[in-house]
Amino acid sequence: MSRNRPVARVGDGAADHVGQRAAHAQAIGNALDRVTLEDFRAIHAAALEHHPAWLARAMELALVTGQRREDIRRIGPRDIRDGRLWIVQGKTGAKICIPLALRLEVVGWSLGDVIARCDDGLPSETFVHHAAARNGTKAGAAVWLNTISSAFAAARDRAGIIGAAGKTPPTFHELRSLAARLYAQQGTDAQALLGHKSPEMTAVYRDARGAEWVEVGA
Repeated sequence: MSRNRPVARVGDGAADHVGQRAAHAQAIGNALDRVTLEDFRAIHAAALEHHPAWLARAMELALVTGQRREDIRRIGPRDIRDGRLWIVQGKTGAKICIPLALRLEVVGWSLGDVIARCDDGLPSETFVHHAAARNGTKAGAAVWLNTISSAFAAARDRAGIIGAAGKTPPTFHELRSLAARLYAQQGTDAQALLGHKSPEMTAVYRDARGAEWVEVGA
């Protein structure tokens, strides 16, 4: 398998802080391998075949929204109005409004398509939820963060995705980077989608770290 709204102006001091955050994220991220589109498809197929439906739905939501695992876990029907998904990011408080018509062309999914697949007829406050009661967890209950991470890792391993030399195999969080890269390729504003205040931070996520081939025109 190959390894592969307008942004408010930031003052000088804040810009330095943003730059430091970007450098810190880059330093940590360099130890992690990126997820390529080919990897995603393989892990997604493993999730569909061997795991509860919520894992594939969580992966799809992460890819089409570019949001963090923590936000993917808690968003639900209550966050939809006026044909949009309204998200207040848990980590930064950034307010993101995503139209349900937003479409990631390379996979052929719109946000509305993915949300529709999350509807399994169960009453639930979240899109990503358990479909059946198990081990004391009620049907319709939200899935724990660590459960999302461990299930993704299991599907990744089953798909044969391993980290490149000296790197840790990719985690669920790497889907955020993949979303940024794919949306940037189709001309969508990845910085606005990810909720970043600076293009420098978005550039960290758009860096494939050598996991993808660069096509040179004739």
